[in-house]
Amino acid sequence: MRSFLPILAAAAASIPLSHAFHAPTRRSKHGGRQRQYFSGRTDNSGRADTVATALFSEKEEITTTSSWSPWSPSPSSSSSSSKLEKSIASSVIGASILLGAAASAFAVSGGGLDYAGLDISGRDYGNGNYKGKDFTQVLAKATNFANSNLQGCRFYNSFLTNADYEGADVRGVSFERAGLEGVNFKNAVAGGAYFDQSLSDVASIEGGDFTDAQMSDKTLMVICEREDAKGTNPTTGVDTRDSLIVREMAMARMMMVGA
Repeated sequence: MRSFLPILAAAAASIPLSHAFHAPTRRSKHGGRQRQYFSGRTDNSGRADTVATALFSEKEEITTTSSWSPWSPSPSSSSSSSKLEKSIASSVIGASILLGAAASAFAVSGGGLDYAGLDISGRDYGNGNYKGKDFTQVLAKATNFANSNLQGCRFYNSFLTNADYEGADVRGVSFERAGLEGVNFKNAVAGGAYFDQSLSDVASIEGGDFTDAQMSDKTLMVICEREDAKGTNPTTGVDTRDSLIVREMAMARMMMVGA
């Protein structure tokens, strides 16, 4: 029994103040009431004990005013607890809404995942500065990026059907595994950009500057044979065919035929 008392004492100490015990009252012969005060103290053996100190004379009659259980919170404490729970729930909901809004603002402003995984189809991002943004796996069908600064952006594994990059600066952009069907790269500056075989599906490369663009030899051969592999980029002054190393490709073919 003694070994169990410290556990009871610890449990009592952990109960919130809002669930404090209501001690029974004592009624004197004169009609006055005195309340018992419960205090915890430790005897010489170190055992925790709960001692009830009653402030009444031997002649007073003890009357219990109501049934009482040490484990039952008072009605007022229950009401306070209910209000506290509602307040906490409201705070949590409010915080969640604010965090969601902050996350969206943070993404658009340039941190985190930026636009990655979003559906931005049909939206207008033309004439803007989105340098270094992440557009990984976006759904950007017929989205306008014309004349925008997109240097170093990632469009990896994105769906870009009919998107417009005319006149855009896409230097160093990753278009690997991206769906480029119907995309307009007219007059785009694409130096050092990364492409795969889907580049052959674009609508136009006329006037595009593809200097040092990364693509497979097979894709390069297909691009060089396109009728719209012509024109001069208005921004860099580089001829499209020159940027695609068409001359070097032609010389290589001649050498292969002669061999």
